[in-house]
Amino acid sequence: MNVSSGAVSCSDYGSLPGPRGPGVLQQLRWMSRQHTFWNDHAARYGPAYRVHFPFMLGRIAVFTTPSAAKTVLRLKPSVAHAGEAYKVLEQSAGPSAVILLDEDEHLRMRKLILSPLHGDRLARWEGFCEERTLQAVESWPIGTPMRLRPITEQISLAVILKIVFGVRDPARADELSGLLPVLFDIPLGAAPGYFHRFGRIDLGPRSPWGAFRRKRDRIDELVLAEVADRRAEFARDRGDEADEAHADLLSMLLAQRDEQGRPLTDRELRDQLVTMLVAGHETTSTSTAWAIERLVRHPEVLATLKADLARGETTYLDAVIKETMRCRPVVAQIARRLTEETEIDGTRIPAGTTVIIPMAVIHRDPDVYPDPDAFRPERFLDGNDPGGYSWLPFGGGVRRCPGASLALLEMRVIIRTILERVELSPDRDEPEQQVVRGVTIVPSRGGRVVVERRLPAPARAPAGATV
Repeated sequence: MNVSSGAVSCSDYGSLPGPRGPGVLQQLRWMSRQHTFWNDHAARYGPAYRVHFPFMLGRIAVFTTPSAAKTVLRLKPSVAHAGEAYKVLEQSAGPSAVILLDEDEHLRMRKLILSPLHGDRLARWEGFCEERTLQAVESWPIGTPMRLRPITEQISLAVILKIVFGVRDPARADELSGLLPVLFDIPLGAAPGYFHRFGRIDLGPRSPWGAFRRKRDRIDELVLAEVADRRAEFARDRGDEADEAHADLLSMLLAQRDEQGRPLTDRELRDQLVTMLVAGHETTSTSTAWAIERLVRHPEVLATLKADLARGETTYLDAVIKETMRCRPVVAQIARRLTEETEIDGTRIPAGTTVIIPMAVIHRDPDVYPDPDAFRPERFLDGNDPGGYSWLPFGGGVRRCPGASLALLEMRVIIRTILERVELSPDRDEPEQQVVRGVTIVPSRGGRVVVERRLPAPARAPAGATV
């Protein structure tokens, strides 16, 4: 048994409380209201309970404390498989996506894709992100309510397409932009195909799975065509990745080699690129919309942030982003599939069980975050940041999201640029509700705001050079 707790006495999985209703109903309730599902059950059953999702994860043990999160996220990769737990995403991401790999294969892929996503390479894309945001802001109507989330989605998608491909072929990029939403905004009729092969019945282009599969196949064609073009270019001039012409993620990945000197295959490239395109804009754009939604309903926070930005500071902006991701997490949980019996917070969990750490519950723990319903960025200032295993939007341990630095960069630039160029107000006083859309939790009305007036350009240098 893998012992991961210092507890002297142990209970077992069978002793955990939990709902007694049919597993099918439990899974359907979770699919429609992820965040409230975990919080409601934690309020009823306590910090550890069990549920059952027959069509996806099977037997599930849920732990809602930071100590349990620390235990689970620090388990050896051979004991806690994330790839198995997220297998449902294979139909969109592809079998070689880093999120679906475990142990040595995950470590190999993670090392290959992390290098282009850190340090000075990120700064290359800051200027384009600001430029694209300014283009969007200039077209916003004054005095008319508008939905912010579709706009932040367009901005973020344009940025991630530029980062991933360099947008060599605008027509190809435009077609990809139109097709990609099918991979995260999953059509209801196609959803069964994510859970079981019997749901993947293609009855033609008008059938739910047939329509989904054709769009996904077309995405594959476009991405692989870009890979083929870039391989030919790379072979021709052995492009220097420091050159602006080869600063996109695809060019950098083509130059990467693992410890055995192996490059990424076309299929591996396709799966990483599609995962980056989807995850790199959907979650970022939603978090950005939530941040604006929170700010316009908390004028004192907004005023503090604007004053900080006017001084050229970003410390408070970072705190705003962290507080937004705490109280409005875009994804409600982290999952791991155990390969051997493991003790977690004094409970023995058998091999084959999926362990869920619901950040939607941990982020509302009043012992860590007093008055958790309040929007209070000061929680993350002056050494008060609880950090560690109490704030989990990007996961943790060896599986922490490799695109976290890029997502935070985008959010900083987009939020700052919007607030510097327009004065916003909410379309109504009531806050927007959290609703599940596909695999993410979004504002119920799309983040509706009103532009009250345009503001003069700030007296500061523009963001880093455009790539």
